[in-house]
Amino acid sequence: MNGKIICADDNHREFTVYLDQPANFKLGSEVEVKPKSKIRSLNQNRLYWAYLTWVISADGGRLIDQGHFSPDALHENIKAWITDNYPHQFSGKQINKFTTTELNTKEFNDYIDIVDRELMVKFFEIPTNRFWGEHERPEVPF
Repeated sequence: MNGKIICADDNHREFTVYLDQPANFKLGSEVEVKPKSKIRSLNQNRLYWAYLTWVISADGGRLIDQGHFSPDALHENIKAWITDNYPHQFSGKQINKFTTTELNTKEFNDYIDIVDRELMVKFFEIPTNRFWGEHERPEVPF
């Protein structure tokens, strides 16, 4: 649930928050309040899908030789691998099923780094430096 701070006391310890939808909070309920993070960028998303297409292709990583034909199916396999091998890395994003759509720009960059370094380079032994030499990563704010 999102909201906007509309008033604060002089000590910045008491706030009035306008929520974007009705809530059933009871007086005294504990809540977690944190700044809203920027979701992954469209450039990051395009880069990721280009990367998946490249690692599958016969001119790229050749995962097609191992039965990977679809970037969508490979993405689902990668999410399952991340869930099994890095269960706490993105744990705040896993309620029922891990999804990359909830990752902010830094988290999505970390996700791509893990997929590249641990899965593609170490496990599949794909030299992805050719892909990265041709594609520039978007700037990721910290």
